[in-house]
Amino acid sequence: MADPLDLALSIVAQESPALADMVARYLLIGDRPSQAIFAVPSHLTATDPTMTAFERWVRDHVAEPLQISRAAAATGVSERTLQRTTAAVLGMSPTDFVHEIRLDEATFLLRTTNQTVDAIAAAVGYQNTSTLRALVRRRRGTTLSALRQIRPGH
Repeated sequence: MADPLDLALSIVAQESPALADMVARYLLIGDRPSQAIFAVPSHLTATDPTMTAFERWVRDHVAEPLQISRAAAATGVSERTLQRTTAAVLGMSPTDFVHEIRLDEATFLLRTTNQTVDAIAAAVGYQNTSTLRALVRRRRGTTLSALRQIRPGH
């Protein structure tokens, strides 16, 4: 007998693989070594206007080189305030938060597109694939190929 959640995700994936992946992330399901690291950052950042603005800026500039000073200026705060706020709200540095957003986006692209790993690495702001591979291994406890195999609804 098929799992009802898998069946529901399969139906959603037929219409929109992206939506199925998002639903799976919100429900924190799938073959993941640790569920906590997959919590959707926007839920945490929504409680603070500075974090909401920072997250929006990061997502709008995900493919660009990381410049925390530029992000702070764009969100209307000092670098130090951004560092303090990110630590208080998320328990991490602004740089770590940017890596989490980039890894989320890379995971999404791996699961919903057929882009090469090199193209995905560039699309999320990494100049080389080895950086993305190392971060996925260290922060997600898995590999890029394992992430690609986990498709919504399958």
